[in-house]
Amino acid sequence: MPDYWLSVPYVLTLSVLSEVIALLAIGLVRGWGEVVPRWIPFLGGKAVRPLAAVVPAVIGGSILTALFSSIPLGDNRRLTVFGIAENAAYVNEGWETLAAICIAPLTLWGPITIVLGPAYHRRRKVTKA
Repeated sequence: MPDYWLSVPYVLTLSVLSEVIALLAIGLVRGWGEVVPRWIPFLGGKAVRPLAAVVPAVIGGSILTALFSSIPLGDNRRLTVFGIAENAAYVNEGWETLAAICIAPLTLWGPITIVLGPAYHRRRKVTKA
């Protein structure tokens, strides 16, 4: 079996994980993010505690920000969206530009999630009169 087949489960897992994280981030701004869905055993129908959503959002946003900011690791290696990689070689400048355009919005995912966490907390905070 060729080595590239080993990357298929990795890519599929990464895709599903990123979709789940994206849906959870949407839950920070939508009403359905305030109550646990009824189909979840033991917790279904209960209100989500604000800090139970805010803490993972801020931690996750920080991790995403670090991952998508291409942290230099020395020896011409960088931590990128694609994992630890050496400088990627593109066939021509057009493909490199297209890759940069496609990846650029991902760099905002972490900072936006960090901002959404406290905003969710402020929206859910009960004010005492």
